[in-house]
Amino acid sequence: MKKFLLVNVLVASSLCAFSSNAADSSGYYFSRAKELNQARKVWEADKSFQKAITFNPLNDNIRLEYVNYLVEQRKYFPAVEQLGKVLEKNLNHVLALTKMTQLSFHLRRWNDVIVYGNKLAKNKADNELKFMLGKSYYEIENYGTAQKFLNEVVKAEPQNLKAVTLLGKTYIDLSNYNQAIAVYKQTLELSPNDKDLIYELGLLYYTMNDEKEAVKYWEQAAAKGYKTDMAYYENLGLAYLGFDMKKGIETLNKVLENKPGNAPILFQIAQAYFKLNKFQDAANTYQEIFKNDNMNSKALYMCGLAYQKKGDKNKGIALCEQAIKMDPNLAQLKTVKSSF
Repeated sequence: MKKFLLVNVLVASSLCAFSSNAADSSGYYFSRAKELNQARKVWEADKSFQKAITFNPLNDNIRLEYVNYLVEQRKYFPAVEQLGKVLEKNLNHVLALTKMTQLSFHLRRWNDVIVYGNKLAKNKADNELKFMLGKSYYEIENYGTAQKFLNEVVKAEPQNLKAVTLLGKTYIDLSNYNQAIAVYKQTLELSPNDKDLIYELGLLYYTMNDEKEAVKYWEQAAAKGYKTDMAYYENLGLAYLGFDMKKGIETLNKVLENKPGNAPILFQIAQAYFKLNKFQDAANTYQEIFKNDNMNSKALYMCGLAYQKKGDKNKGIALCEQAIKMDPNLAQLKTVKSSF
């Protein structure tokens, strides 16, 4: 009789263990969630993760694994919510801080990157974290602090193009152009075939109104394989206008073959013709702008000036007066020089 009772107790205990460890425990649902996710049964996996958390809401490992799943499914805001619950208990949880910083950076929530990233940096700040902090400070226009973090990244990783480029832009926003050029050139010595960095250096010189240097670096970038699309040739043409107007006009006219009627490009070409004393070409180009947009009084006025310079006074004055009727402010343009 005692033996029979003992067997019944063991059977009952086994059933209870199965119920606790399999059908209604966090461990069971957690394992099940990972298996389902591996099998790409994402909806069932999500439900199992939630059940595992319901059974054991204090288990950070389950929440963090759930965060990984949510990020994989691009459910970023639910992932942020789960990370927030981990950090509510322990604001110094390194893994949760790391994931929250990375996720905030991905979501472009710059202030959150700064809050969580600086907290994380108290333990250890690697170059990835420093870049995220530098980028975030840059985006909120705190250029001084951005410069500090980015300088550290570039010093450790001089070939990190993203960091170098952003540091250069930071120096530009601080009006420290010479320092920006120094950073770009220092990295270029280590990576002389980096076509993107070469192009960025050209952009920097163009910002400084040094068109010759801009063209030099842009053409070097193209020779290294930089994409020579219409945007490239438009920039190149505009830079050429600063020191070689004929070359600039030639380049921009090629752009117009793909962008016919583009008013900003046409206006730049017309101005160049004007400065070269090719007044008929200037008038024709201004007329083309006005033909495409009969509300462009500035183009009509400049066309009139071109005809006057050409010697056709009556026609030129008539066009200028027509333009002034459209926009009385044009009457203030008394000289050709003031129109540029």
